[in-house]
Amino acid sequence: MIDQSSEINLSPLDQIRQTEAEMTRKVAAAREHAEQILKDAHRQANAIKQEASQTGTQEGEARYRAIISKTEEEARAIVAEAKAQARRLRQRGQERMQTGVRLAINFIVVQAENEKET
Repeated sequence: MIDQSSEINLSPLDQIRQTEAEMTRKVAAAREHAEQILKDAHRQANAIKQEASQTGTQEGEARYRAIISKTEEEARAIVAEAKAQARRLRQRGQERMQTGVRLAINFIVVQAENEKET
């Protein structure tokens, strides 16, 4: 701030110059402060973007692992069901084979008995 006692000794032109110089310093200080605020804002924005990117990557990887895990679980269930169905089909095939063999033997026996009777 301008000292009032020194203002009295200055000419009006010098007072204007002194005030102008003080205002120039204030403007320069305000500009520097604004630039610092802007730099801080850029730094914060970059930090926020980086954090958001990291968070997004982590969430994406977690979702990916969850999807893979669920898919593997579903695949295991499908394989287990397929194996169970294959066992049932194999068992049914063996039962039918035994029935077919019995029918064939019975047919042969009946045919043999019919031939003896004739």
